[in-house]
Amino acid sequence: MRRSLDCASEVETAHIARALAANLRAGDLLLLEGPLGAGKTFFTQALIKSLGVSEQVTSPTFVIVKSYQGALPIHHIDAYRLLDAPDPRQAFDELDIDVEGSVTIVEWGKNFDLTGSALHIEIEIGPGQSRTLTLEGPDARWGDLQV
Repeated sequence: MRRSLDCASEVETAHIARALAANLRAGDLLLLEGPLGAGKTFFTQALIKSLGVSEQVTSPTFVIVKSYQGALPIHHIDAYRLLDAPDPRQAFDELDIDVEGSVTIVEWGKNFDLTGSALHIEIEIGPGQSRTLTLEGPDARWGDLQV
């Protein structure tokens, strides 16, 4: 399944994040890609808030992993610094994340499809605050996403 969604504003981007959150379940792995400033963290913040997390959601850039408890356990990972490791997959494995028992969201994540069933989300920057989000993954529920 591959689907592209155009967002004219941050409000529309957050709306897509909420729609996606409503369909998440334990074991889902979301891999976000896009250039600096594309909105990976903004999208993730909206998604995590939609899963019932009331605390402030901040970027895990310096700590690599932040975990939250909402409707499901959630791990938010910024894998940017792992990309320079001699073996990025091993560095990711050493984080010891329970991917099967949580929703795991990985920024800079294209190299970390540990399950073979991850949802890849590419965020492209358009004019102003517009973005194009391309969702790609084997699960048909992402193609049926109501936005």
